[in-house]
Order: sequence, then C-alpha cells, then structure tokens
Amino acid sequence: MPQTGVSRVTVALDPADVDLLDRLAALEGSNRSAVLRSLLGEVRPMLVQTVGAFEAAVAARKQLDEAAASATVSELEQIRDEVEAMHLRALGAVAKLEGLAASDPRRSNHGGHTPTPTPEDEDS
Repeated sequence: MPQTGVSRVTVALDPADVDLLDRLAALEGSNRSAVLRSLLGEVRPMLVQTVGAFEAAVAARKQLDEAAASATVSELEQIRDEVEAMHLRALGAVAKLEGLAASDPRRSNHGGHTPTPTPEDEDS
C-alpha cells in the first residue's frame, strides 16, 4: 500500500455518532474520515497537552510509589501536609478546567457540544 501520510484505523462508534458524521460530511461535501481527521486536528493541541500531563502524572506517581515503598512512617508523616496541599491544588485546577468547559459560550457548527445561550440569543 502506498504511503499517504495518514494511518488507517478501525473505530467502533455509536450509531448516533455515525449519523452525525454522515450528516456533517454531507453538509461539507466530504466523508466520515475527512470529518474525523478535521475534528481531531482541531483538538490535537489540547490532546497533546492532556496526554503529556497524564504521562507526567503517571511518571510522578511511579516515582512517588517507589519512594514511599522505601520510606519510613516518620519520613512519610513529614511530607503529609505538602502532599495534601498538592492534592488540593490539583483538585482546584481540575475544577477550574471543568468550569471553563461548562461555560464555553462559543457556538458549535460541527454537532459537538451544545452551546450555552448568550443574552443576545434570548433577545432574538
């Protein structure tokens, strides 16, 4: 098979999602694959950051597990407050991200999230 710059994958999707892809593809004069590539291209920067953050968290967790396995109880008690503070900061960051996502006022033209109505929408 000649190299085309893309990799072929098989994906199982919910029928409702397939219907949305087909409808959007018809509107754009395109096909399912092109629509999916476009959508993934749009979210790629966020996915790169998210995957990088998850990978870093997994590596840090592994290091923490290794250090905790060899630590004494008194050593662990010395860092408890710092670990709890880090945990609260992480929870706060996640809550902030969730709040930003929920309050996104942008309109969707691709069948994605349902946009939050703005006051201008209610006037019309």
